Amino acid sequence: MKNLVRVLSLVYQYVTAFIVIASPLFFIPTTVFSPDVSYYLAMITATAVALTAYILNALLTRTWHPVSRFELLGYGAFSLAVVLSALTSRDPNITFFGDGINAFVAASLLVLPAVMYLVRTLPNTFRDFLKRILVVILGVSALLFIVAFIAKGALGTTLAKVFLGFTSTLSLAAYIGIFVLAILVYVRRSSHHIKYKIPLLTGAIVFVVVLVTIGYQGDIRPNIQSSFQVASNVLVKNGVFGIGAGDYARAWQLYRPTSVMSSQFFSVDFNQASGTLTTFLATIGVVGTLAFLFLVLGSLFFTFRLYMRAQDNREHRILGLLTLTLLYFVVVSVLVPFTYAMLVLWMVVAGFGIARMPIGASHPSRKIAFIFIPVAIILCIHSVSTINKTRAFLVYSSAQTELNQKGATDQAEALLNQAASIYKYDGFYRTMVEYAIARERVLVSTATGTPDELKAQYLTRAKYAVDSGLEAVSLSPSNYQNYVSLGRAYELAMPFDKDNAYKNAKIAYQKAIDLYPQNPFLYVIQARLEASAGSREGVRTQLTEALKKKQNFADALFLMSQLEASEQKIDEALNYAIEAVKAAPNDPTVYVQAGLLFYGKRDYQNAVVALQRALQLDQNNQNTAYFLALSLRDGGRPDLAKLIGSELLNRNPGNVDLEAFLKSLEPTVATTTAKTSTTKKK
Repeated sequence: MKNLVRVLSLVYQYVTAFIVIASPLFFIPTTVFSPDVSYYLAMITATAVALTAYILNALLTRTWHPVSRFELLGYGAFSLAVVLSALTSRDPNITFFGDGINAFVAASLLVLPAVMYLVRTLPNTFRDFLKRILVVILGVSALLFIVAFIAKGALGTTLAKVFLGFTSTLSLAAYIGIFVLAILVYVRRSSHHIKYKIPLLTGAIVFVVVLVTIGYQGDIRPNIQSSFQVASNVLVKNGVFGIGAGDYARAWQLYRPTSVMSSQFFSVDFNQASGTLTTFLATIGVVGTLAFLFLVLGSLFFTFRLYMRAQDNREHRILGLLTLTLLYFVVVSVLVPFTYAMLVLWMVVAGFGIARMPIGASHPSRKIAFIFIPVAIILCIHSVSTINKTRAFLVYSSAQTELNQKGATDQAEALLNQAASIYKYDGFYRTMVEYAIARERVLVSTATGTPDELKAQYLTRAKYAVDSGLEAVSLSPSNYQNYVSLGRAYELAMPFDKDNAYKNAKIAYQKAIDLYPQNPFLYVIQARLEASAGSREGVRTQLTEALKKKQNFADALFLMSQLEASEQKIDEALNYAIEAVKAAPNDPTVYVQAGLLFYGKRDYQNAVVALQRALQLDQNNQNTAYFLALSLRDGGRPDLAKLIGSELLNRNPGNVDLEAFLKSLEPTVATTTAKTSTTKKK
């Protein structure tokens, strides 16, 4: 029994030490998964192991580390809030345990109070040792941060990225902390009146805010105004527990500001808001956010109080740096969405901050720590699930590599099926739909075998696509992307069962629109379906809705131009094409459309300008070159038309149409040459 107790004690202590030390180390970039994913897997598993070992040890020895009223309220409120947020969300199972590799689901957020508590339970000597290690890592990170900026130009981008990847957020905290710590040391040791100390502290905080703002200008995320607007809209409908932990993308889809539609990010589904607090307000609601703030601000208060009371210079410096690091976290959380690594590091620092907080007899019984038993059970379940997910995603990564390098091969299909057999994730099945579509294109292009054999192969792929789409929908019925994939799968079956396939595809696309009504892409997809069914009115209705959502949506403008042209409304078609050019100035297809319409109106000069621009953007498009040659010929520039036509014929020897085109130019060229000669004689 004693040996078991000793082993359990060593396990939880050293695994907790791993969490503390690994907190900064997981900012190093990885090529397998993103740093967040790697950290997520490691922290979920490590916390589950450490907390389980601690609980078993406590049960055997009947000794629990006490918790204060402050901790009890913060732990209990935060854990309960994230659980209730998941239970009241659109899909409790997915919101709680995640769909794929998600670092911000409810189960993963339970790591935060668990880590905070585990740090509190470590022996004093071990805890002090880890604090010193953390301070050293923070200091080294600060130096690396400086080195990275110095070396950025001289040593090339690769080395600089390695430095910056390791030091980006963490080292900025330490770098700022060094400066602000000097201010705090002065305040702590100074005998000046409080009126001098307050401005210094205020100035230090302002300095933090300014540097943070400068440091994160390159991040792609919603601005503060948009984030608060989304959060406020969510709070009106789901104010208590939010829309669901880790489900900010859904909040953004439902409540994003209309002003975003005019920006370049109109199609981006952001997974986080401008800052951690605005993200939490939308996802875990007021209760969860307040509980989280209570944990962090409370620990900041206690850490700062201990810092002011510290007598030992060494302890004074350690507590000072931890205080400033925690202060930095509080300030930056308003401005920047933290990674999962940063959130766990936040709790590590907070745990150190309250570790020396005195706990008297009036505080709750040690048995209150039993609240961590269900937390440990949830984390263990989630850890096993996460390990399984990671295996599946490794196989899926191999499938994607196969698809990118070799196309829709049998090996790619086998890998996709293997990934789905390990872990059922809707994203895998969406890729299967795209695989089936790509495989169908291969069948059409190769066309080997009898008609019956080809038809059988085509039907097999269509059925594979439909089955995959249905599976994706069943796994996550609230994800609009799954219905888009299902609609595309049904479209694949339209050559053999047009009426039923069209009907089912239309239902699927409409479901996607119901889930995400602000997305103009979905209306364009529906319009293309209506076009394949020959419904002009259906096309017009869907494109009109798309343009209501985004007036300068190039895809909708282009298709509307084609629709008007098919109805011989050339002026209307040309107006839409010109608007499409304005909306997508680097898209060659919209220039081709405009060029052909100008040609139809015998405006050869503008036709040439549009088609030349299209050819600049897509130099290998021979159709564009041919249309340009036609416009030059009919616009009175046969010499240039002949040059382009001759080049095209060299690429396509024996092409009858090109030979006829060049032959049509011979009299015109000869006449032009003769006129030029006559002019010279005069």
